Amino acid sequence: MLGALVAVIGLLIGGVQLRFVTDSQQTYSPASFELGDAVRNADLQLGQRIYHVRGGCVDCHGADLAGAKVIEDPAMGSIHGANLTPFNLKSWSDEEVVRAIRYGVHKSGRSLRFMPSMDYEKMSLSDLGAVVAYIRSVPSVDRPSHENHVGPVLKALSFARQVPALFPAQSIDHSQGFASKPEEAPTAEFGKYLAHACTGCHGAEFQGGKIPGGDPAWPEAANVRLGANPAWNEANFKSMLQTGVSPISGQKLRAPMPVALLAQRNETEQSALWSYFSSLK
Repeated sequence: MLGALVAVIGLLIGGVQLRFVTDSQQTYSPASFELGDAVRNADLQLGQRIYHVRGGCVDCHGADLAGAKVIEDPAMGSIHGANLTPFNLKSWSDEEVVRAIRYGVHKSGRSLRFMPSMDYEKMSLSDLGAVVAYIRSVPSVDRPSHENHVGPVLKALSFARQVPALFPAQSIDHSQGFASKPEEAPTAEFGKYLAHACTGCHGAEFQGGKIPGGDPAWPEAANVRLGANPAWNEANFKSMLQTGVSPISGQKLRAPMPVALLAQRNETEQSALWSYFSSLK
């Protein structure tokens, strides 16, 4: 019986590793597109704001865009964001950078690893162009990207399809083009556009729960369908964004909630997010 158990465990480990290798080697061909003047005529300040505030890119890639630690855990692995400065992306075309953000596809055609492209698949081409323009404008940081290592637990979760961000290209419809951007106004429509960047933690329906593939120390994401909770109003929602403290529970928001970024949301962004989340019952 012991021998049989060892054999079964060995088969499971082998299956997990085989799936990981297969997923690593899978290639993808997203729909072709033309950037046109989207990068040349982009608003650099908007690109900077999307990177540092709206999109949360700074959490993984750092304030200097040269890469930051995401996870460092023996079971989960060693995961850092890539260096996005010209040092690392000088050989990438603008289209390849957009394809990586929007579709999760590396210039090699394989899926990126631990890139939440699902959070950005609703971004407009103009916003993506602004991000690329900003990336191209920053100083080059001569530091190679960290060599990431995926731990056994993360591989097992990936085998069970519980970590979509590990191979994001698997979860995206590559035949779809780019979304239209609504007017930047304090409306539920613009709030929905902004809130799509929150789906990686809070879920597609914003009901919260355990964060897929997250650090074991991370708390569960909150349910942000605030229309179903009469305790919330616009004033205390904005207070939470500005202070990082829930006015309902009195508790401080904890990582991976980007507290510092929430405080940088402007009045239009805060009102738009409230309009959208409060509409969800």
